[in-house]
Order: sequence, then C-alpha cells, then structure tokens
Amino acid sequence: MRTMHHDRHLLCIYFVSDKSNRRHLIEDHPERGITQSEVEEALADPQRIETAEIRTGVAYHTVIGATAHGRPLIVVWVDRPAGRFPVHARPAGRRSARRYYS
Repeated sequence: MRTMHHDRHLLCIYFVSDKSNRRHLIEDHPERGITQSEVEEALADPQRIETAEIRTGVAYHTVIGATAHGRPLIVVWVDRPAGRFPVHARPAGRRSARRYYS
C-alpha cells in the first residue's frame, strides 16, 4: 500500500546544522554512496511507500522511495517541528526494491 502525505512536511526535509546527522547519513558510510540530495529525492518521491512504527514513544517513518535516477533507497525519518528529520538511509535491498516496483 502506497501512502502519500499532503501536508506541511512534504518538502520540509532538514539535516542538523552541526552536521552530525549529515555525517551519520552520508559521510560515515561512503560504501553506500548516498548523497543528501538523494535522501531528499527519495523522501519526496510521489510513488514512495511509507510506513510508521512507534518505538519508545517516537514515531519512526520508513520510506522506500527512488532517486531522480531511479535508485531505490530506504530512509527512516522522525517528525520534528521544522519538518522531516532523516535518521537512517541505505540502498534498498532486493526485497524492498521489488516491493517498490510492484
């Protein structure tokens, strides 16, 4: 089931200004080859599949979305007052990619 959100968070994606979040997502895992713009593209993908899970009182949203070049990514984000705050990103595995493209 594809879930699309039409709210104030659709284009409000942000990274911590101290760069620790960007470093965690992008720089700490060069083997993943993910850029900040790819994370943003996957979160804004109109065909994305989005689910949510509550853990320790926090809603973690998981998105399977594609970049502008069609690369499927999994991005986990939490809701903050300023918008979507990505906390994890990785290339989608075969099972997730099949789910996205089916």
